Amino acid sequence: MEKAKGYFQQAIDKDPNYASAYVGLAEYYTVLSEITPTAMKDASPSIKSFVMRALAIDDAQPEAHALLGTYYDAIWEWDAAEMEFRRALELNPNNARSHVLYAIHLEYLGNLDQVLVHLRRAIELDPLNLNGQDNLGEAYLYTKEYDKSIEQLNKTLEIDPTFAGARFHLARAYFLAGKYDLWMEELERDARFLNDPNDMAVADAAKREYPKSGYRGALKRVVALREEQAKRIYIDPARIALVYASLGEKEQAFDWLEKAYGEKSDRLPYIKVDPAYDSLRSDPRYADLLHRMGLPQ
Repeated sequence: MEKAKGYFQQAIDKDPNYASAYVGLAEYYTVLSEITPTAMKDASPSIKSFVMRALAIDDAQPEAHALLGTYYDAIWEWDAAEMEFRRALELNPNNARSHVLYAIHLEYLGNLDQVLVHLRRAIELDPLNLNGQDNLGEAYLYTKEYDKSIEQLNKTLEIDPTFAGARFHLARAYFLAGKYDLWMEELERDARFLNDPNDMAVADAAKREYPKSGYRGALKRVVALREEQAKRIYIDPARIALVYASLGEKEQAFDWLEKAYGEKSDRLPYIKVDPAYDSLRSDPRYADLLHRMGLPQ
Protein backbone atom coordinates (compact mmCIF):
# COMPACT_ATOMS: atom_id res chain seq x y z
CA MET A 1 0.00 0.00 0.00
CA GLU A 2 2.82 2.44 0.78
CA LYS A 3 4.27 1.75 -2.65
CA ALA A 4 0.94 2.64 -4.25
CA LYS A 5 0.79 5.85 -2.23
CA GLY A 6 4.29 6.75 -3.41
CA TYR A 7 3.39 5.99 -7.02
CA PHE A 8 0.38 8.32 -6.93
CA GLN A 9 2.38 11.07 -5.25
CA GLN A 10 5.10 10.80 -7.88
CA ALA A 11 2.46 11.05 -10.61
CA ILE A 12 1.14 14.25 -9.05
CA ASP A 13 4.65 15.67 -8.74
CA LYS A 14 5.07 15.17 -12.49
CA ASP A 15 1.59 16.44 -13.37
CA PRO A 16 -0.35 18.37 -10.69
CA ASN A 17 -3.46 18.16 -12.88
CA TYR A 18 -3.50 14.35 -13.02
CA ALA A 19 -6.93 13.86 -11.43
CA SER A 20 -6.77 10.06 -11.29
CA ALA A 21 -3.69 10.22 -9.06
CA TYR A 22 -5.63 12.27 -6.50
CA VAL A 23 -8.38 9.63 -6.67
CA GLY A 24 -5.74 6.97 -6.01
CA LEU A 25 -4.54 8.78 -2.89
CA ALA A 26 -8.12 9.19 -1.68
CA GLU A 27 -8.61 5.45 -2.15
CA TYR A 28 -5.46 4.79 -0.12
CA TYR A 29 -6.83 6.75 2.83
CA THR A 30 -10.25 5.11 2.44
CA VAL A 31 -8.79 1.67 3.23
CA LEU A 32 -6.05 2.81 5.62
CA SER A 33 -8.05 2.01 8.77
CA GLU A 34 -8.59 -1.56 7.52
CA ILE A 35 -4.90 -2.36 7.12
CA THR A 36 -3.22 -0.28 9.84
CA PRO A 37 -4.12 0.73 13.42
CA THR A 38 -5.49 4.08 12.23
CA ALA A 39 -8.80 5.66 13.21
CA MET A 40 -11.03 6.62 10.29
CA LYS A 41 -11.49 10.05 11.87
CA ASP A 42 -7.77 10.60 11.30
CA ALA A 43 -7.87 9.37 7.70
CA SER A 44 -11.12 10.93 6.50
CA PRO A 45 -9.86 14.55 6.14
CA SER A 46 -7.29 13.27 3.64
CA ILE A 47 -10.00 11.43 1.71
CA LYS A 48 -11.95 14.65 1.33
CA SER A 49 -8.88 16.74 0.50
CA PHE A 50 -7.70 14.51 -2.35
CA VAL A 51 -11.20 13.88 -3.69
CA MET A 52 -11.98 17.58 -3.85
CA ARG A 53 -8.73 18.23 -5.70
CA ALA A 54 -9.63 15.53 -8.21
CA LEU A 55 -13.13 16.94 -8.71
CA ALA A 56 -11.77 20.44 -9.13
CA ILE A 57 -9.85 19.10 -12.14
CA ASP A 58 -12.61 16.86 -13.48
CA ASP A 59 -16.05 16.87 -11.88
CA ALA A 60 -17.17 13.95 -14.05
CA GLN A 61 -14.95 11.33 -12.39
CA PRO A 62 -17.28 8.61 -11.04
CA GLU A 63 -14.61 7.14 -8.74
CA ALA A 64 -14.09 10.52 -7.10
CA HIS A 65 -17.80 10.95 -6.41
CA ALA A 66 -18.00 7.43 -4.93
CA LEU A 67 -15.05 8.16 -2.64
CA LEU A 68 -16.65 11.44 -1.62
CA GLY A 69 -19.68 9.36 -0.68
CA THR A 70 -17.38 7.23 1.48
CA TYR A 71 -16.09 10.39 3.16
CA TYR A 72 -19.65 11.49 3.95
CA ASP A 73 -20.36 8.02 5.36
CA ALA A 74 -17.31 8.42 7.60
CA ILE A 75 -18.78 11.58 9.12
CA TRP A 76 -22.32 10.12 9.16
CA GLU A 77 -23.78 12.50 6.63
CA TRP A 78 -25.94 9.80 5.08
CA ASP A 79 -28.01 11.93 2.69
CA ALA A 80 -24.93 13.61 1.25
CA ALA A 81 -23.29 10.21 0.83
CA GLU A 82 -26.36 8.86 -0.98
CA MET A 83 -26.26 11.77 -3.41
CA GLU A 84 -22.59 11.19 -4.24
CA PHE A 85 -23.02 7.45 -4.81
CA ARG A 86 -25.97 8.07 -7.10
CA ARG A 87 -23.93 10.65 -9.00
CA ALA A 88 -21.07 8.16 -9.38
CA LEU A 89 -23.38 5.51 -10.81
CA GLU A 90 -25.06 8.02 -13.12
CA LEU A 91 -21.65 8.88 -14.56
CA ASN A 92 -20.67 5.23 -14.95
CA PRO A 93 -23.19 2.51 -14.04
CA ASN A 94 -20.58 -0.12 -14.92
CA ASN A 95 -17.97 0.84 -12.35
CA ALA A 96 -17.61 -2.15 -10.01
CA ARG A 97 -15.90 -0.19 -7.23
CA SER A 98 -18.76 2.33 -7.09
CA HIS A 99 -21.24 -0.52 -6.67
CA VAL A 100 -19.19 -1.98 -3.81
CA LEU A 101 -18.86 1.34 -1.97
CA TYR A 102 -22.55 2.09 -2.44
CA ALA A 103 -23.41 -1.37 -1.10
CA ILE A 104 -21.45 -0.62 2.09
CA HIS A 105 -23.40 2.62 2.47
CA LEU A 106 -26.66 0.68 2.06
CA GLU A 107 -25.55 -1.79 4.74
CA TYR A 108 -25.29 1.06 7.21
CA LEU A 109 -28.88 2.02 6.42
CA GLY A 110 -30.08 -1.58 6.72
CA ASN A 111 -31.19 -1.87 3.08
CA LEU A 112 -29.86 -5.41 2.69
CA ASP A 113 -31.86 -6.38 -0.40
CA GLN A 114 -30.23 -3.58 -2.39
CA VAL A 115 -26.84 -4.38 -0.87
CA LEU A 116 -26.98 -7.80 -2.51
CA VAL A 117 -28.13 -6.31 -5.82
CA HIS A 118 -25.14 -3.95 -6.00
CA LEU A 119 -22.56 -6.49 -4.84
CA ARG A 120 -23.75 -9.09 -7.33
CA ARG A 121 -23.60 -6.43 -10.03
CA ALA A 122 -20.04 -5.52 -8.99
CA ILE A 123 -18.97 -9.15 -9.31
CA GLU A 124 -20.73 -9.47 -12.66
CA LEU A 125 -18.77 -6.46 -13.88
CA ASP A 126 -15.45 -7.63 -12.40
CA PRO A 127 -15.52 -11.33 -11.43
CA LEU A 128 -11.95 -11.36 -10.14
CA ASN A 129 -12.42 -8.32 -7.89
CA LEU A 130 -11.65 -9.78 -4.47
CA ASN A 131 -13.11 -6.80 -2.68
CA GLY A 132 -16.51 -7.36 -4.25
CA GLN A 133 -16.36 -11.11 -3.67
CA ASP A 134 -15.41 -10.60 -0.01
CA ASN A 135 -18.08 -7.95 0.55
CA LEU A 136 -20.75 -10.28 -0.79
CA GLY A 137 -19.65 -12.94 1.68
CA GLU A 138 -19.77 -10.34 4.45
CA ALA A 139 -23.25 -9.20 3.38
CA TYR A 140 -24.57 -12.74 3.83
CA LEU A 141 -23.53 -12.45 7.48
CA TYR A 142 -25.95 -9.57 7.86
CA THR A 143 -28.79 -11.40 6.13
CA LYS A 144 -27.99 -14.33 8.48
CA GLU A 145 -27.41 -16.67 5.56
CA TYR A 146 -24.30 -18.15 7.13
CA ASP A 147 -23.94 -21.14 4.81
CA LYS A 148 -24.01 -18.80 1.81
CA SER A 149 -21.47 -16.58 3.52
CA ILE A 150 -19.11 -19.49 4.15
CA GLU A 151 -19.49 -20.70 0.57
CA GLN A 152 -18.88 -17.24 -0.88
CA LEU A 153 -15.87 -16.50 1.32
CA ASN A 154 -14.27 -19.85 0.54
CA LYS A 155 -14.82 -19.08 -3.14
CA THR A 156 -12.99 -15.77 -2.61
CA LEU A 157 -10.11 -17.55 -0.90
CA GLU A 158 -9.85 -20.00 -3.77
CA ILE A 159 -8.94 -17.00 -5.93
CA ASP A 160 -6.43 -15.69 -3.36
CA PRO A 161 -5.79 -17.67 -0.14
CA THR A 162 -3.97 -14.70 1.38
CA PHE A 163 -6.83 -12.21 1.08
CA ALA A 164 -7.09 -11.06 4.70
CA GLY A 165 -10.59 -9.58 4.57
CA ALA A 166 -12.14 -12.84 3.47
CA ARG A 167 -10.33 -14.79 6.21
CA PHE A 168 -11.56 -12.35 8.86
CA HIS A 169 -15.15 -12.59 7.62
CA LEU A 170 -14.93 -16.38 7.29
CA ALA A 171 -13.92 -16.62 10.95
CA ARG A 172 -16.97 -14.53 11.82
CA ALA A 173 -19.22 -16.65 9.62
CA TYR A 174 -18.11 -19.82 11.38
CA PHE A 175 -18.67 -18.18 14.76
CA LEU A 176 -22.15 -16.89 13.93
CA ALA A 177 -23.06 -20.30 12.48
CA GLY A 178 -22.06 -21.91 15.77
CA LYS A 179 -19.14 -23.79 14.17
CA TYR A 180 -16.76 -22.84 16.95
CA ASP A 181 -13.97 -25.32 16.14
CA LEU A 182 -13.75 -23.92 12.62
CA TRP A 183 -13.95 -20.39 14.02
CA MET A 184 -10.88 -21.08 16.14
CA GLU A 185 -8.99 -22.56 13.18
CA GLU A 186 -9.79 -19.60 10.94
CA LEU A 187 -9.00 -17.06 13.67
CA GLU A 188 -5.52 -18.55 13.95
CA ARG A 189 -5.08 -18.82 10.18
CA ASP A 190 -6.11 -15.20 9.68
CA ALA A 191 -3.61 -13.99 12.28
CA ARG A 192 -0.84 -16.06 10.71
CA PHE A 193 -1.49 -14.63 7.24
CA LEU A 194 -1.54 -11.09 8.60
CA ASN A 195 1.66 -11.78 10.55
CA ASP A 196 0.59 -9.21 13.13
CA PRO A 197 1.93 -9.86 16.65
CA ASN A 198 -1.19 -8.44 18.32
CA ASP A 199 -3.54 -10.63 16.28
CA MET A 200 -1.29 -13.64 16.87
CA ALA A 201 -1.39 -13.04 20.63
CA VAL A 202 -5.19 -12.92 20.55
CA ALA A 203 -5.47 -16.06 18.44
CA ASP A 204 -3.00 -17.98 20.62
CA ALA A 205 -4.77 -16.97 23.83
CA ALA A 206 -8.18 -17.90 22.43
CA LYS A 207 -6.84 -21.24 21.22
CA ARG A 208 -5.50 -22.08 24.68
CA GLU A 209 -8.69 -21.03 26.44
CA TYR A 210 -11.19 -22.68 24.10
CA PRO A 211 -10.60 -26.33 25.19
CA LYS A 212 -10.94 -25.33 28.84
CA SER A 213 -14.02 -23.08 28.80
CA GLY A 214 -15.55 -23.17 25.33
CA TYR A 215 -16.26 -20.31 22.98
CA ARG A 216 -17.44 -17.95 25.74
CA GLY A 217 -14.19 -18.36 27.62
CA ALA A 218 -12.27 -17.81 24.40
CA LEU A 219 -14.25 -14.64 23.67
CA LYS A 220 -13.59 -13.31 27.16
CA ARG A 221 -9.91 -13.91 26.66
CA VAL A 222 -10.08 -12.15 23.29
CA VAL A 223 -11.79 -9.06 24.65
CA ALA A 224 -9.47 -8.83 27.66
CA LEU A 225 -6.45 -8.84 25.38
CA ARG A 226 -8.00 -6.33 22.99
CA GLU A 227 -8.68 -3.95 25.88
CA GLU A 228 -5.08 -4.31 26.98
CA GLN A 229 -3.81 -3.70 23.44
CA ALA A 230 -6.05 -0.64 23.10
CA LYS A 231 -3.88 1.06 25.73
CA ARG A 232 -0.88 0.78 23.36
CA ILE A 233 -2.25 0.92 19.82
CA TYR A 234 -5.43 2.11 18.16
CA ILE A 235 -8.21 -0.46 18.19
CA ASP A 236 -11.65 0.59 17.01
CA PRO A 237 -13.86 0.66 20.14
CA ALA A 238 -16.71 -0.89 18.13
CA ARG A 239 -14.63 -4.04 17.68
CA ILE A 240 -14.46 -4.43 21.46
CA ALA A 241 -18.14 -3.54 21.86
CA LEU A 242 -19.03 -6.25 19.34
CA VAL A 243 -17.33 -8.94 21.43
CA TYR A 244 -19.11 -7.82 24.59
CA ALA A 245 -22.41 -7.79 22.70
CA SER A 246 -21.68 -11.35 21.49
CA LEU A 247 -21.25 -12.34 25.12
CA GLY A 248 -24.52 -10.61 26.07
CA GLU A 249 -22.65 -8.29 28.47
CA LYS A 250 -24.70 -5.19 27.78
CA GLU A 251 -23.14 -2.67 30.13
CA GLN A 252 -19.63 -3.18 28.80
CA ALA A 253 -20.97 -3.27 25.23
CA PHE A 254 -22.71 0.08 25.60
CA ASP A 255 -19.68 1.61 27.34
CA TRP A 256 -17.53 0.78 24.32
CA LEU A 257 -20.26 1.79 21.88
CA GLU A 258 -20.29 5.23 23.46
CA LYS A 259 -16.54 5.45 22.95
CA ALA A 260 -17.06 4.42 19.33
CA TYR A 261 -19.79 7.05 18.97
CA GLY A 262 -17.51 9.74 20.40
CA GLU A 263 -14.92 9.21 17.69
CA LYS A 264 -17.30 8.39 14.83
CA SER A 265 -15.90 4.87 14.51
CA ASP A 266 -16.12 3.49 10.98
CA ARG A 267 -17.20 0.10 12.40
CA LEU A 268 -20.04 1.52 14.46
CA PRO A 269 -22.51 2.02 11.55
CA TYR A 270 -22.72 -1.77 11.20
CA ILE A 271 -24.64 -1.78 14.49
CA LYS A 272 -27.90 -1.81 12.55
CA VAL A 273 -27.19 -5.04 10.65
CA ASP A 274 -24.55 -7.06 12.49
CA PRO A 275 -26.16 -10.09 14.23
CA ALA A 276 -23.70 -9.72 17.11
CA TYR A 277 -25.75 -6.74 18.28
CA ASP A 278 -29.03 -8.67 18.43
CA SER A 279 -28.71 -8.91 22.22
CA LEU A 280 -28.83 -5.11 22.47
CA ARG A 281 -31.72 -4.25 20.18
CA SER A 282 -34.46 -4.31 22.83
CA ASP A 283 -32.51 -1.92 25.08
CA PRO A 284 -33.66 1.74 24.83
CA ARG A 285 -29.99 2.77 24.60
CA TYR A 286 -29.73 0.98 21.26
CA ALA A 287 -32.59 2.99 19.70
CA ASP A 288 -31.16 6.17 21.18
CA LEU A 289 -27.77 5.45 19.63
CA LEU A 290 -29.28 4.91 16.18
CA HIS A 291 -31.19 8.18 16.58
CA ARG A 292 -28.06 10.12 17.50
CA MET A 293 -26.22 8.63 14.54
CA GLY A 294 -29.04 9.65 12.20
CA LEU A 295 -29.68 6.05 11.14
CA PRO A 296 -33.23 4.82 10.44
CA GLN A 297 -34.84 2.84 13.28
